[in-house]
Amino acid sequence: MRRRLLWSVLCLLLWSVPFGATGAIGPDRIADPLADAVTRAVEDRQPAAGAGSLVVGVIRDGRSLVVGRGDAGRPDGGPPDGRTLFQIASLTKPFTGTIMAELMREGRVDPADPVQRHLRRVGPVPVTHVPDYEGRPIRLRDLATHTAGLPNVPETPRFSWNRLEDPRNPYKPLSRGELALWLSGYRLPVPPGVRFSYSNTGMSVLGEALSAAAGQPYETLLKQVVTDRFGLRDTTLHPTAEQQARKAAGHARGRIVPDWEAPAMLPAFGLYSSTDDLLRWLSANLGDCPAGAAIGSDGHGCTPAVKATLALAQAVQVDGRSLADPGSLGSGAMALGWFVAWATDGTPIHWHSGSTGGFNAYIAFSRAHRWGVVALTNSDPDQVVADHVVIDLVRRLEARPEVASLP
Repeated sequence: MRRRLLWSVLCLLLWSVPFGATGAIGPDRIADPLADAVTRAVEDRQPAAGAGSLVVGVIRDGRSLVVGRGDAGRPDGGPPDGRTLFQIASLTKPFTGTIMAELMREGRVDPADPVQRHLRRVGPVPVTHVPDYEGRPIRLRDLATHTAGLPNVPETPRFSWNRLEDPRNPYKPLSRGELALWLSGYRLPVPPGVRFSYSNTGMSVLGEALSAAAGQPYETLLKQVVTDRFGLRDTTLHPTAEQQARKAAGHARGRIVPDWEAPAMLPAFGLYSSTDDLLRWLSANLGDCPAGAAIGSDGHGCTPAVKATLALAQAVQVDGRSLADPGSLGSGAMALGWFVAWATDGTPIHWHSGSTGGFNAYIAFSRAHRWGVVALTNSDPDQVVADHVVIDLVRRLEARPEVASLP
């Protein structure tokens, strides 16, 4: 959940060309270079014995591959595989952005809408005032792109990052009602739309505003727009007993730690998911809706409505180069909940990463180059294993045999 934006942007700039074949030329060439590259990358970064597991999924030109290593600590004793559940932390944000895109396509919201047009209460508590800056309102676009001027987390009577009741489960005391009271009394330090500052608070407020605009709970919107539509059966805010049996146990500093509970922050980092589900999500974002989910009338791709929603979600809303203060966004950009980096040929790379107390997750894709990757780990999030394994994988997959064989 803690951000390493500059690091992640620099890492993703390595994704400059499509995946190529790896390995040496000649009779010793491996039979499946993609599988070999993914397996080696995972094995090089797998957590130490007893410190968790790592699962990586890759999709390339319609083919998908999953490799898992380590000890997931699943209650059912199962291995780290494509069906293992992890907290995916801030990978939740692109889902929230896609909900916004759906409501935009349907004409129920506009990215330029002031938040107060839709948000009247959070949970049972009225929002008496949405902050503005000298009459300049926060817009929905500002919330989706971390340019609203809101802090990363709120400070309320019951919640403060400097005096946590339980550092291992920090957000549990923060209720939706407290978020409403805090928002009503907050004063913006800068005008909305001029400074990038990563904000879990802002994404949570966005989820509340979208729910109000649609007249439906966030969880219902999530199911309608994404999880039911694309057959993501293991992507959920509230795992069932059967899913809990397949859930990895979070690890930090050599110990098993509890999952973070965040009743007021679900649209920002509340989701659980599996590698298999996230590969289906990547496939949809690449334009290849999974079988049985939102398939186009010709049996290929996605329906026109789904294509339009995903295109809106992926469209750049804010370019760091145009902001007065781009902060850690730098020369990158923001779509609706997605970060955007640029390949050397100028095509966009959409990505997000995140961590909770015992989990680290990373997702990225390039529609132009036809690849996607997801890495999930329940090892110490401070080690950002999910981030590092993607970098390793990129370096392996971009090797050129004709170059590698030279002296």
